[in-house]
This record gives sequence, structure tokens and C-alpha cells, in this order.
Amino acid sequence: MEQTKVQIIKETDALTDALLTISHYLRDNPETAYQEHKACEYLSGFLEQQGFEVQRGAGSVETAFAARPTGYKPSRPCVAILAEYDALPKIGHGCGHNLIAAASMGAAVALARTLGDLANNVVVVGTPAEEGGGGKARLYDAGVFDGVDAAMMFHPGHLNLPGKGMLGRTKFKMEFFGKTSHASGSPDKGINALDALVAAYTHINALRQHLLPDARIHGIITDGGDAPNIIPDYAAGMFYVRAASLAYRDKLFAQVQHCAEGAALATGAEVKITVEPPTIDPFKPNLPLEEAARINLEALGVSIDADDGKRGSSDIGNLSQHIPCIHAYLKIVDPDSPAHSTAFAQATDTDLGQKAMLNAAKMIAMTAYDYLTSAALREKTATAFGNTD
Repeated sequence: MEQTKVQIIKETDALTDALLTISHYLRDNPETAYQEHKACEYLSGFLEQQGFEVQRGAGSVETAFAARPTGYKPSRPCVAILAEYDALPKIGHGCGHNLIAAASMGAAVALARTLGDLANNVVVVGTPAEEGGGGKARLYDAGVFDGVDAAMMFHPGHLNLPGKGMLGRTKFKMEFFGKTSHASGSPDKGINALDALVAAYTHINALRQHLLPDARIHGIITDGGDAPNIIPDYAAGMFYVRAASLAYRDKLFAQVQHCAEGAALATGAEVKITVEPPTIDPFKPNLPLEEAARINLEALGVSIDADDGKRGSSDIGNLSQHIPCIHAYLKIVDPDSPAHSTAFAQATDTDLGQKAMLNAAKMIAMTAYDYLTSAALREKTATAFGNTD
């Protein structure tokens, strides 16, 4: 291993106690999407103590930040190290974002201590609201990633992987409007909004048989009436449509709309579908960057697992449509342990979780170093990005 990477590892190890403190602070102070005021201030303060200049409220998002070494001069190529720190309602850090933030802090500081002037080419971006709020999409639209050539992060999970696909997602509310009447005395006078919603739900269930393997449709009924003897004039549900490509995601959403429109026509109700922004895009993988991450993980003694094919969605998908990204995974729980659970949150404080955080910090820093110092890797990354649909 070349000497600079040895130094990166040494500097990261020296930060172990500080990174564990960060992880524990976030674990003990969980905050949901766009409410991460404590986390944002804590991480910003840590970076300032480490010699970074921090722009709070980056992109006019109150709980976002962007940080560079003090006195930096904007330089290209530029790598963004992404930090997530939002938690889940009631569960806390059941998705392990406390480890993500700590690892990104470690990677950034290790690079600043190791690279000298080349550290000017690194920016740390605090990205709030990954859990349903689409923070990265908002920050990109606000210009926070202008001048950034690649973005890197890790996520705790069930397997060790340099990257894997993610599904695009459209979240929407489906509402039906009918007419109340006595369900027994004058049923002919009513229009049953719940019947319309149930019919739409049934149509969607039938549609599932014909989906491609990498697509998903799922939803819940949120409003179904007030009393059994009153024909409900309002019913509503919340749904997700997911797919591995932008085109197929949008095609499925149109088909679901047709299901709703058919149900409304059949029952005499009216339907309204409202998309809740932001729409999440599929992740666009970059194989040269993932290969660089894999090599670095293996150099750290991490064994790479076979991809199990399970897919979720994340707002890094939106960012990956505009700049090359890596979103590696490091194991902190067994494959049978559920994500988004209190058990997953507790796993962030185990020996395995802490080891994953440190290895992630090292991998991110080492891969950023590879990208910044290798013209060949940058060329391969750009070619792969341009050739991938």
C-alpha cells in the first residue's frame, strides 16, 4: 500500500475516539428530516475545530452545511464527501445515519491532515432529510454541488458491497370524493368514496402480476370513513411506485393513475392524485469508482459479499444522475436482521458497527485520494458516467 494511504489510515485511527463520540451524540439526539438542528450544529462545530470553514444553511436549507479547509481556494477536480444525519420517527437511528456522519467526518479530517494543498479539492456536504425529504435533490437544485466532480459516502447494512442499485420512487396521495348518505336508509343517494379506493387498490394488486422484477408498488389506506352507517364521501391512501429506471418508474405511475381513474368512473366518485415531492431517481452506478472502492475495502481486510438483489430508494439517486457517485455498504448486522428497526439502531454501537464506521472513513478517504490523484481513474469515471443510461 502506498505511503499516503498508510498515512490516511493512521490519521483515521487517531480520530477513533472523536468519531465514536460523534456517533454516540447523534444516536442519543435523534432528529427527523429537516429538524436536524443539533446534529448540524454539532458536526459543523467539530469540523471548525478541525480547521474547516463551514457554511451553515447551505443551499438555503437550514439544517445543511458545506465545509472546506480554512483558507481554501476552489480547485478541480473536486470530491464531495456526503454526511447524512437524519433519524427515523420513533425508531431513532434505525438506518445508521449516525455512523454515516461519523465516517464522513473521519474521512474529511484524515484527508485534510494528509493531502496538504490537495485538500482544497475536498468538500464535506451535510445532507439532511434522506428519509423521505430528498435533501440531496434540494441541495443539487440549489447549486450546492456546482463544481463537484464526484460524490462519495457509505451506508451501514447487511452486506459488504462497494455499491449496488437503488430504485427510483414516486410517492403520492390518492384521494376519492363521493357523497354521504345513510348506508341502510338511503344507500341509493350516496357515492361511496371508500368503494372507489378499494377498487383502485384491487386494480393495483392485479397490476403487480405484470411488473418487471425490479419494480414495486405498495400503499396503505389512510382514510376510510367515519361510521359504518354513513356512506363515506372521502377516502384516501398513500402509495409508492418504485422502479430501477426513470422511464419505467414513470410508466408505472401512469398505469396506477389509470387504475384510480377507472375506479372513479365505475363508482361515480372523483379522484385526485397528488405527488409528494421530491420524486426519487434510481441510482446510476459508476463501476470504475466502485472498483476503486472495492480495492480499498479489500486492502483494509474487508471481504466483499455477493449482492443479494434487495433494493431500496435514496435521494443519492437524484445526485447520481448529475455527477458520478459511490454509495458503498458495510455490514453491521446479519442479513436476517431488519433495517429501520430498533435492533439496527442498537447495532450501530456494537463492535461490528464501530469497525464498519472506521473502515468506511478509511475507504472514503482512500477512494477520494485515488480519484484526485489519478487522471486515468477520472477519465474512466467520466466515460462510464457518460455511457450509462
